[in-house]
Amino acid sequence: TVIWLSFTKGIDTLISLEIPVEYTNRQPGLDIYDTSANTVLLDLSGSGVRLKSIKSQDVRVTVDLRDTHIGRNNCSISEKNVSLPPGISLKNIRPPNVEVTLDRPVIKDIPIQVDWTGKLADNLILSEVIIIPPKVKVNGRSMILDNISTIFTNEISLADIKESGELTAAILLKDQSLKLVDNTGSVTVRYTVKEKYKEKN
Repeated sequence: TVIWLSFTKGIDTLISLEIPVEYTNRQPGLDIYDTSANTVLLDLSGSGVRLKSIKSQDVRVTVDLRDTHIGRNNCSISEKNVSLPPGISLKNIRPPNVEVTLDRPVIKDIPIQVDWTGKLADNLILSEVIIIPPKVKVNGRSMILDNISTIFTNEISLADIKESGELTAAILLKDQSLKLVDNTGSVTVRYTVKEKYKEKN
Protein backbone atom coordinates (compact mmCIF):
# COMPACT_ATOMS: atom_id res chain seq x y z
CA THR A 1 0.00 0.00 0.00
CA VAL A 2 1.42 3.37 -1.03
CA ILE A 3 0.38 6.66 0.54
CA TRP A 4 1.29 9.30 -2.02
CA LEU A 5 -0.85 12.29 -1.02
CA SER A 6 -1.92 13.70 2.33
CA PHE A 7 -3.47 17.04 3.30
CA THR A 8 -5.89 18.39 5.87
CA LYS A 9 -9.34 19.80 5.12
CA GLY A 10 -11.12 21.11 8.20
CA ILE A 11 -10.79 18.52 10.93
CA ASP A 12 -10.41 15.64 8.48
CA THR A 13 -7.25 14.46 6.77
CA LEU A 14 -7.37 13.27 3.16
CA ILE A 15 -5.03 10.61 1.81
CA SER A 16 -4.74 8.45 -1.30
CA LEU A 17 -3.93 4.76 -1.03
CA GLU A 18 -2.95 2.40 -3.85
CA ILE A 19 -4.68 -0.91 -3.19
CA PRO A 20 -4.47 -4.20 -5.17
CA VAL A 21 -7.69 -5.41 -6.78
CA GLU A 22 -8.86 -8.87 -5.69
CA TYR A 23 -11.10 -10.89 -8.02
CA THR A 24 -13.65 -13.26 -6.49
CA ASN A 25 -16.27 -15.80 -7.64
CA ARG A 26 -14.58 -16.56 -10.94
CA GLN A 27 -16.65 -19.09 -12.89
CA PRO A 28 -15.25 -22.66 -12.95
CA GLY A 29 -13.06 -23.28 -15.97
CA LEU A 30 -12.37 -19.62 -16.71
CA ASP A 31 -9.01 -17.95 -16.15
CA ILE A 32 -8.07 -14.28 -15.98
CA TYR A 33 -5.77 -13.48 -18.91
CA ASP A 34 -5.59 -9.70 -18.73
CA THR A 35 -6.72 -6.74 -16.64
CA SER A 36 -6.58 -3.04 -17.43
CA ALA A 37 -5.41 -2.28 -13.86
CA ASN A 38 -4.00 -4.36 -11.03
CA THR A 39 -4.44 -1.61 -8.45
CA VAL A 40 -6.77 1.33 -7.80
CA LEU A 41 -6.23 4.61 -5.98
CA LEU A 42 -8.63 5.30 -3.12
CA ASP A 43 -9.10 8.83 -1.84
CA LEU A 44 -9.94 8.45 1.85
CA SER A 45 -10.84 10.85 4.61
CA GLY A 46 -10.93 10.62 8.38
CA SER A 47 -9.15 11.81 11.45
CA GLY A 48 -5.41 12.15 11.19
CA VAL A 49 -4.90 9.64 13.97
CA ARG A 50 -7.01 6.97 12.25
CA LEU A 51 -5.42 7.47 8.84
CA LYS A 52 -1.91 7.46 10.27
CA SER A 53 -2.48 4.02 11.77
CA ILE A 54 -4.14 2.48 8.70
CA LYS A 55 -2.45 -0.68 7.36
CA SER A 56 -2.64 -2.32 3.95
CA GLN A 57 -4.48 -5.33 5.31
CA ASP A 58 -7.17 -3.00 6.70
CA VAL A 59 -8.35 -2.03 3.19
CA ARG A 60 -9.65 -4.38 0.51
CA VAL A 61 -10.94 -3.84 -3.01
CA THR A 62 -12.79 -6.85 -4.45
CA VAL A 63 -14.46 -7.34 -7.84
CA ASP A 64 -17.13 -10.03 -8.19
CA LEU A 65 -16.73 -11.99 -11.44
CA ARG A 66 -19.88 -14.10 -10.96
CA ASP A 67 -21.77 -12.55 -13.90
CA THR A 68 -18.84 -12.21 -16.29
CA HIS A 69 -18.32 -14.13 -19.54
CA ILE A 70 -15.59 -15.26 -21.93
CA GLY A 71 -13.96 -12.20 -23.48
CA ARG A 72 -13.54 -8.66 -22.25
CA ASN A 73 -15.67 -7.57 -19.29
CA ASN A 74 -16.07 -4.00 -18.03
CA CYS A 75 -16.34 -4.20 -14.23
CA SER A 76 -17.29 -1.10 -12.27
CA ILE A 77 -15.71 -0.37 -8.89
CA SER A 78 -17.83 1.49 -6.39
CA GLU A 79 -18.16 1.86 -2.65
CA LYS A 80 -19.68 -1.61 -2.37
CA ASN A 81 -16.40 -3.09 -3.64
CA VAL A 82 -14.31 -1.38 -0.96
CA SER A 83 -13.89 -2.57 2.61
CA LEU A 84 -12.61 0.11 5.05
CA PRO A 85 -11.91 0.30 8.79
CA PRO A 86 -14.45 2.14 10.98
CA GLY A 87 -14.14 5.91 10.90
CA ILE A 88 -12.66 6.03 7.40
CA SER A 89 -14.72 7.43 4.50
CA LEU A 90 -14.28 6.80 0.78
CA LYS A 91 -14.23 9.95 -1.36
CA ASN A 92 -13.15 8.73 -4.78
CA ILE A 93 -11.92 5.68 -6.73
CA ARG A 94 -9.48 5.84 -9.64
CA PRO A 95 -10.12 4.25 -12.05
CA PRO A 96 -13.84 3.69 -11.44
CA ASN A 97 -13.82 0.53 -13.55
CA VAL A 98 -11.45 -2.16 -14.80
CA GLU A 99 -11.52 -4.34 -17.90
CA VAL A 100 -11.02 -8.04 -17.20
CA THR A 101 -10.38 -10.53 -20.01
CA LEU A 102 -11.55 -14.06 -19.23
CA ASP A 103 -11.15 -17.18 -21.29
CA ARG A 104 -11.18 -20.95 -21.07
CA PRO A 105 -7.87 -22.83 -21.48
CA VAL A 106 -8.13 -25.61 -24.08
CA ILE A 107 -5.86 -28.06 -25.90
CA LYS A 108 -6.25 -28.33 -29.67
CA ASP A 109 -4.62 -30.58 -32.31
CA ILE A 110 -3.39 -28.33 -35.11
CA PRO A 111 -1.83 -29.45 -38.44
CA ILE A 112 1.71 -28.36 -39.26
CA GLN A 113 2.60 -26.80 -42.60
CA VAL A 114 6.08 -26.09 -43.92
CA ASP A 115 6.76 -22.45 -44.78
CA TRP A 116 8.58 -22.96 -48.09
CA THR A 117 10.31 -19.97 -49.65
CA GLY A 118 12.01 -19.47 -53.00
CA LYS A 119 11.88 -22.19 -55.64
CA LEU A 120 13.65 -25.36 -56.71
CA ALA A 121 15.96 -25.58 -59.68
CA ASP A 122 14.02 -25.58 -62.95
CA ASN A 123 14.62 -29.30 -63.56
CA LEU A 124 13.36 -30.39 -60.11
CA ILE A 125 9.95 -30.86 -58.52
CA LEU A 126 8.96 -31.52 -54.92
CA SER A 127 6.90 -34.70 -55.26
CA GLU A 128 6.24 -35.56 -51.62
CA VAL A 129 6.53 -33.98 -48.19
CA ILE A 130 5.99 -35.85 -44.92
CA ILE A 131 5.90 -33.95 -41.63
CA ILE A 132 6.52 -35.87 -38.42
CA PRO A 133 4.40 -35.37 -36.42
CA PRO A 134 1.78 -34.01 -38.83
CA LYS A 135 -0.10 -32.32 -35.96
CA VAL A 136 0.85 -30.85 -32.60
CA LYS A 137 -1.14 -30.26 -29.44
CA VAL A 138 -1.32 -26.61 -28.44
CA ASN A 139 -2.51 -25.31 -25.08
CA GLY A 140 -3.98 -21.82 -24.99
CA ARG A 141 -7.01 -19.58 -24.85
CA SER A 142 -10.10 -20.83 -26.66
CA MET A 143 -10.68 -17.44 -28.32
CA ILE A 144 -7.24 -17.59 -29.93
CA LEU A 145 -7.14 -21.30 -30.84
CA ASP A 146 -10.60 -21.17 -32.44
CA ASN A 147 -9.11 -18.92 -35.13
CA ILE A 148 -6.03 -21.05 -35.83
CA SER A 149 -6.33 -23.91 -38.35
CA THR A 150 -2.64 -24.31 -39.26
CA ILE A 151 0.70 -23.71 -37.64
CA PHE A 152 3.75 -23.03 -39.78
CA THR A 153 7.38 -23.97 -39.37
CA ASN A 154 10.25 -21.55 -39.80
CA GLU A 155 11.06 -20.60 -43.40
CA ILE A 156 12.81 -23.29 -45.45
CA SER A 157 14.47 -22.28 -48.71
CA LEU A 158 13.70 -24.50 -51.70
CA ALA A 159 16.73 -23.08 -53.47
CA ASP A 160 18.97 -24.94 -51.01
CA ILE A 161 17.39 -28.32 -51.76
CA LYS A 162 19.12 -30.33 -54.51
CA GLU A 163 17.99 -33.87 -53.67
CA SER A 164 15.66 -35.85 -51.42
CA GLY A 165 16.35 -35.74 -47.70
CA GLU A 166 15.06 -34.64 -44.34
CA LEU A 167 15.56 -31.76 -41.96
CA THR A 168 14.39 -30.43 -38.61
CA ALA A 169 12.16 -27.36 -38.65
CA ALA A 170 11.14 -25.19 -35.73
CA ILE A 171 7.45 -24.69 -34.94
CA LEU A 172 6.46 -21.03 -34.84
CA LEU A 173 3.75 -19.92 -32.42
CA LYS A 174 2.95 -16.30 -33.20
CA ASP A 175 1.02 -15.74 -29.98
CA GLN A 176 3.21 -15.90 -26.88
CA SER A 177 0.33 -17.13 -24.76
CA LEU A 178 0.22 -20.42 -26.69
CA LYS A 179 2.23 -23.41 -25.46
CA LEU A 180 3.10 -26.70 -27.14
CA VAL A 181 2.09 -29.89 -25.34
CA ASP A 182 4.44 -32.90 -25.43
CA ASN A 183 6.64 -31.39 -28.13
CA THR A 184 10.17 -30.00 -28.07
CA GLY A 185 9.25 -27.22 -30.49
CA SER A 186 10.27 -28.83 -33.77
CA VAL A 187 9.16 -31.34 -36.42
CA THR A 188 10.97 -33.57 -38.89
CA VAL A 189 10.36 -32.78 -42.56
CA ARG A 190 11.03 -35.58 -45.06
CA TYR A 191 10.90 -34.49 -48.68
CA THR A 192 11.23 -36.25 -52.00
CA VAL A 193 12.70 -34.40 -54.97
CA LYS A 194 12.48 -35.73 -58.55
CA GLU A 195 13.77 -34.54 -61.86
CA LYS A 196 11.04 -33.32 -64.19
CA TYR A 197 12.09 -35.37 -67.21
CA LYS A 198 11.93 -38.59 -65.17
CA GLU A 199 8.32 -37.79 -64.28
CA LYS A 200 7.42 -37.64 -67.98
CA ASN A 201 8.79 -41.10 -68.79
